[in-house]
Amino acid sequence: MHTATNHVLILLSLLVANASAASEPTPPKLILQITVDQLRGDLPERYMKNMGEGGFRYLKNKGIWYLNAHYGHSNTETVVGHTSLATGADPSEHGMVSNVWFDRDTGKLAYNIEDKRYHILSANADIDKDTEVDASQALASTDGRSPANILVSTFSDELALATNGKAKIFAASVKDRGAVTLAGHSGKAFWFSKTSGEFITSSYYYDKYPAWVTDWNKQKKNIIYNNKSWILSQKKSAYIFGNDDNQSWEVDVAGFGKTFPHEYEDVE
Repeated sequence: MHTATNHVLILLSLLVANASAASEPTPPKLILQITVDQLRGDLPERYMKNMGEGGFRYLKNKGIWYLNAHYGHSNTETVVGHTSLATGADPSEHGMVSNVWFDRDTGKLAYNIEDKRYHILSANADIDKDTEVDASQALASTDGRSPANILVSTFSDELALATNGKAKIFAASVKDRGAVTLAGHSGKAFWFSKTSGEFITSSYYYDKYPAWVTDWNKQKKNIIYNNKSWILSQKKSAYIFGNDDNQSWEVDVAGFGKTFPHEYEDVE
């Protein structure tokens, strides 16, 4: 009797174990975190009627759309928001309180991710302070970059830890601070150099560029925009502010003009 009962219990245990194993989802092979600077939460919905079938419309129809999400800080500068998304922590905890802050040790303003210990790997890719359109980057006293000022663990760091370092973690951005924050301390960060037209990184991440990065940069993909224009995809009347393109408070950034079309010059 006891033997039969034991066999039944063992069988039930095996069935429960198999059922649990069968119900566990397969871990995804790829996780993408896409962060769009200055894209306020209501804007995709506001402009949805002009969007195509992919992109935001696909995410809305096939994904989860959070309508009651909040953050606990008032300063919405790039590095503050990116690091909050990367860590789940408030600026008072993760340390990235502003794009630029006053360094009491040096008595000078400091750029959030500047770090003189880790130089840029590319030659002729340093920031040109005379032409740099990002005022925050122009204030940096060194071109070296690292995530050292991020005081807590990021999602990327936890993913690396959970996979025993097997996860391949990369972050790429036009802005250096956009890439460095999302890569965390464990990932690899690449950002676009407006000086060289290449994606670059610092010695924090590599001693030298991997071959695939060098090959990518050799293709000079940025020149495909030479002498082309950024034009409206639809008639001006289809846009909410289509007839108000030229405003007195707008700024002509880097000679692209204040109104559509925005002309791209020859970058070579």
